[in-house]
Amino acid sequence: MTVSIEDKIELFRNVIYKDIEESASESKIKATESFEQEKSRLLAEVEAKRNRIIEEAAKKAEREKQMLIAKAKANIHHQILDKKQQFIKETIELLVREAKSFVAEESYKEYLLKSLEKAENAFEDSESVKLYFTKGDMEALGEFINQRISSGKLKGRCLLQETGQNIIGGFYAEDSKQEMQVDYTLKSLIEENRELIGSNVSNRLDEVQGNGY
Repeated sequence: MTVSIEDKIELFRNVIYKDIEESASESKIKATESFEQEKSRLLAEVEAKRNRIIEEAAKKAEREKQMLIAKAKANIHHQILDKKQQFIKETIELLVREAKSFVAEESYKEYLLKSLEKAENAFEDSESVKLYFTKGDMEALGEFINQRISSGKLKGRCLLQETGQNIIGGFYAEDSKQEMQVDYTLKSLIEENRELIGSNVSNRLDEVQGNGY
């Protein structure tokens, strides 16, 4: 069979087209695979970035939340301290008012008697002792105080004087050489118990808070 030039050309054309189609198909497959790989890589990268951003945002939000909580706690703590100090001050002022009322009561004499007994023991070896009372006690209870001293260990070595200090009630004492001083005043009694008063107020406030009030 004779093959014409046209047939050869057609055959060559078909071979060339087939090669081109196969090559194009191969390139297309490779391009598609490469695209899919790149797309997966980019998606994974975007997802990783998104997760990092979300994680960092969450950490930042948590830090800010903790800072706000700490700040709020600090403010509450300061408010509680201020409230405690206010209550302590009010309690001390109340005790001072009660002490001023107490000196006018009959039981105040009993307090003076017990304090004088303590002074007798404290100044047992002193040659002479000065007792400082308020003007009000000197005027209202001078005779009572002198009678008690005259019947006790301080008899004959005790001098009563009016104090210029604001002691509310009671008295303070010192020996003639001013080597020893003892305070039996109501004001000092309140001051000595300031810490106990503060502790009681604090405990009471803590109980109230614990009960949700």
